[in-house]
Amino acid sequence: MTLLVVTVERLFGLILIGGVAFAVLIYLIRKQLRNPQNDPVKVIGLWVLSIVVFFGIAYSAIAAQEGFALIFVLLVAVPIAVLLGLAWTPTIANTLVSPLTTAFSGDDTEAYEGPAYGQALAKRKRGQYEGAVEAVEIQLEQYPGDFDGLMLKATIQAENLDDLPTAVAIIQETLDDPEKVRFNLPVALNKMADWQLGIAGDATAAKRTLEQIREALPGTQAAQFASQRIASLDASEESEAVAEDFNESYRNLAEESASKDNFKGPLETPKAVEVDALQTDEAKLQTCLRRVALHPDSINNREELAALYHGHLSQPTLAIQQYEHLLTLPGTTVHQKTAWLNKVADIQLKSGETYETIRATLELIVSLDPNAAPAA
Repeated sequence: MTLLVVTVERLFGLILIGGVAFAVLIYLIRKQLRNPQNDPVKVIGLWVLSIVVFFGIAYSAIAAQEGFALIFVLLVAVPIAVLLGLAWTPTIANTLVSPLTTAFSGDDTEAYEGPAYGQALAKRKRGQYEGAVEAVEIQLEQYPGDFDGLMLKATIQAENLDDLPTAVAIIQETLDDPEKVRFNLPVALNKMADWQLGIAGDATAAKRTLEQIREALPGTQAAQFASQRIASLDASEESEAVAEDFNESYRNLAEESASKDNFKGPLETPKAVEVDALQTDEAKLQTCLRRVALHPDSINNREELAALYHGHLSQPTLAIQQYEHLLTLPGTTVHQKTAWLNKVADIQLKSGETYETIRATLELIVSLDPNAAPAA
């Protein structure tokens, strides 16, 4: 056998073994990167460090051959290998016990068969927002229309890159799938309303967005929640307007006082006007009636109106009517209904209703929620 043949055979064997080893290495790295719990930077860094240490120790041992040089190499290599082994311990342990955990809890590899946004989240955490968006886009190229990916991309654009128009455009993209729009729309549009309020400070735009939920999903819990948010925004705007009017009046008073230079004593601050409690409750009642007329399905406004009817006007019938209206709202939960019926029973009890009337209300509570039977 000639030297050329031997060399070719060894070279072929080296290429074959090296190719197989390289393929296995790539498979292991990709499997780790697909796990969203792993930090891509740490995974790649550990593999690079391991390869460098392996070949470094192997080359040093071959070059030293024997004697003190080899002993020195071993004294240096062993601690490094131990530290590297400790770094690999969690991965190795997980690999060894995975067959046992799979037998009890099922195969978790299916969880990695979807888009993985670990790299994007890691970059966002480090402040690399442009890179985070690019990482999300790479996943979206493989999994077009993925809702979580689109929402993450929109969130980074709005909250980190201050690009609200782009974020809004991405939100609209999440609503393109007609089969999933019923589930995606409430989440996406509520998030967009949050940005319009918190970032743009545009309550009018936020209310328009919430109105889209009510129009698209009438009679659902999502629509009810949107209604409550809209009513809350209107109440908040009204409170801010009252505060602004007060501040303006105070500024005018201060300017008028400052324009007078004939002070001969300490400035007398205006005394607080004592407001009668009945007048206060009457003002609250009128405000509440106005809000209920504007938003008849607002839970907070109806509950406040019921309390005023019962406490301020001593009209339990009108108070109960507010809860009866709430009980007819679509999208309400059993928990909400039982709470309102308990309020009705409490009003009936305090207003001297008959035993039969109160019992009928309690029986209705039990029919809605059997767990409420002991309380009833």
